[in-house]
Amino acid sequence: MTTKNCFKLFILTLLSLGLIGTTARALPEYLKIFAADPYSRPELRTKCTVCHLNPAGGGERNDFGKAFAAAGLKITPELRLQFPDRFLAADVVQGQPPPVVFPKGTQSEAVIEFNGKKYLINTRDKTVSLLGAEPSETAPAKAPSVEEAKSEKPNVYEPIDVRLVNLPTAIRIPRRSLWVDFTHRFPFNEVTEPAELFGLDGFAVPSFGFIYGITSRIHAGAYRSSTTVGRPIELFVGASLLEERRGHPFSLEGRVALEGRDNFQRNFTTSFELTLARSITPRAQVYIVPTVSVGDRPLSVAPEQNFKGRTAVALGIGAAVNVRPSVALMAEANMRLNEESRYTSRAPGLGLGIHRPVVGFGIEKASASRRHSFSLTFSNGPGTTPSQRSMTRGLFFSDDSFSGMSIGFNLTRRLF
Repeated sequence: MTTKNCFKLFILTLLSLGLIGTTARALPEYLKIFAADPYSRPELRTKCTVCHLNPAGGGERNDFGKAFAAAGLKITPELRLQFPDRFLAADVVQGQPPPVVFPKGTQSEAVIEFNGKKYLINTRDKTVSLLGAEPSETAPAKAPSVEEAKSEKPNVYEPIDVRLVNLPTAIRIPRRSLWVDFTHRFPFNEVTEPAELFGLDGFAVPSFGFIYGITSRIHAGAYRSSTTVGRPIELFVGASLLEERRGHPFSLEGRVALEGRDNFQRNFTTSFELTLARSITPRAQVYIVPTVSVGDRPLSVAPEQNFKGRTAVALGIGAAVNVRPSVALMAEANMRLNEESRYTSRAPGLGLGIHRPVVGFGIEKASASRRHSFSLTFSNGPGTTPSQRSMTRGLFFSDDSFSGMSIGFNLTRRLF
């Protein structure tokens, strides 16, 4: 890539950041969080003075703004109690249920907040006790404290999308929720060509799938990519093994996927992967994703062509950083570790082989509800399934260096 093209790519990225940043300033995300809380005072929901000393917004924060930031940019029961001038009492809010927290390790207890006090309700014993007060004879022998009653850690990064650029994020898939995962890659055009709309005029590799939460820890899904990469259909099941928000040192998700080329008719590949996610701060998270694919085939093989499978071992690393509550920057790299899975023998159908890791970066914007996200991505790999996302454009006789980055996008939507 020439110096001129590198400059164009840099300008394009800056324009993308500027456009999203402008949109975010037009709709203050922090004030939206406050306004969405059912206990926030209606007359303050459009006032910048909720968090700032300056009535116009920006600049130094007031006491509430500082406490809000310290709470991880979330409205907590403690904030409501500490700042009664900004929140209504529970009995004043008509038609809104009081805050309820379900402690870990029990299916019969809940903690409810009412008029600034917290009560433990035991549905099995049919008792109600005030937390902090001496328990009655019928109360449980040991009532959990307010801290014990919290089932989630507050200062944990919450992903927006099911994937970073291509790597999975270990996002929580709630029980009975349905998600749509839609990706688009334009791997055969130069992102530095304005005449071709920065690569968007080129031939596309679209992929589409669904994910369903069977339980709060187990999910399953199906995903299909286009003819360009072999028409693979992927069926997978995943399990949440550890969760930071539940007090574990990191989040860990395991997934097993079966891919079949030519619409699940031949060239089957079974992939085993782990996604380890660790929050650095409430605004940043790092990822480590090892993947073993048994029966791996290069993505350049024609859909109707049978090809002997190999075993591929790949290691992906990545990171996401929130620059605003609903805007994140992402970067990742995914490298094949064993030589035989890089297809560098120059045999027919293997192109130039895989000589470099698949590198990707992008910027992501979430809706106010965080149920929908859009990511503008740049990558040197066209594949998005577990076995294909570590394969570069080199298999198509294309440049798979940093100079060969191509544009793409991800769309994720939680339907219910």
